[in-house]
Amino acid sequence: IRLDNLRTQSSTFRIGSSHMLENNRKGIFLVIIAMIILSIQDVLIKLVSDELSLFQIQFFRSMIGIALIIAYQKIIREPVRLTTAYPLLTGCRGLMFFFGYSAFYFAQSKMPIATMAVLFLVSPFFITLTSIYFFKSQVGYRRWLSILIGFVGVVLICQPETGQFNFYYLIPICVALSYAFSVIILKKTADKDTLYQQMLLTYLIMGLLSGITGLLFGDGRFDTAANSEIAFITRSWQFADIKSTFILFTISVIGSVGLLILMGAYRVADPAVISPYEYSLLIWMILLGYLVWGDVPSFNIAIGMVLIVGAGIYIFYRERIRDESVASGEPLR
Repeated sequence: IRLDNLRTQSSTFRIGSSHMLENNRKGIFLVIIAMIILSIQDVLIKLVSDELSLFQIQFFRSMIGIALIIAYQKIIREPVRLTTAYPLLTGCRGLMFFFGYSAFYFAQSKMPIATMAVLFLVSPFFITLTSIYFFKSQVGYRRWLSILIGFVGVVLICQPETGQFNFYYLIPICVALSYAFSVIILKKTADKDTLYQQMLLTYLIMGLLSGITGLLFGDGRFDTAANSEIAFITRSWQFADIKSTFILFTISVIGSVGLLILMGAYRVADPAVISPYEYSLLIWMILLGYLVWGDVPSFNIAIGMVLIVGAGIYIFYRERIRDESVASGEPLR
């Protein structure tokens, strides 16, 4: 009887392991597809940054994102909830996402998309650092060394090659810090609010704030020669132009679909296994940056990219070894 029980347990373990392996493979595939889609979205946003308003794009993305997430929940038979057990924290997270991603896309309009992407990918470093205070996480010397190496990569990328420091390079780093705090909030509220609740409420807040900016200066009253440097923010909203409306709709659908695929990957697979594959985004950013704008990373930037990506992947690896999921528990987008 004992032998039969051992055989049964062994068979169950093999089936469970095989099922988990298959799910992880599916999750890796979905992450890579999501990164391709999101890189296309970022390229489209940069391409229209001379024509459309940033907040108009944010508004459309939020509204279509809400519709698609609700539709996806209906498909997977997940109840749709627009309430939260943590209204203050949820509001803070929505504000961080609104200002963070507005800054992200504004800075992206001023610099090569691959450089922008890799500087944002320092998020795991900040998530690890903030987790020390909020979750009392124990960070060993290996991860400290990885974080240090990653920030050396940041210095290499940001160091001025023309003798003048470009402050736009600081924006994605600030966005990464803001995102780290939003992830901490997400982990704090995950015991009562589902991921879909949090995403829906975040989109609602982003849509509301974007709509308010449209009412305040969506008529282009601040789109003057004096504000030409921030025209992507002050430009008037356009609705009459069919081309502009089509571009807005395309960006919104692509971005929302990419996010849903990414969420689906984290739903079926082990986050610690699939998180490093989000760094594949950089490959597509470099490729698309070269094909569309002819961008070629300089030697310093290339070395910085290698250091940041290598350090980030190693942090995910160490978390998996230590059975933690601080930096690797949620999508980086």
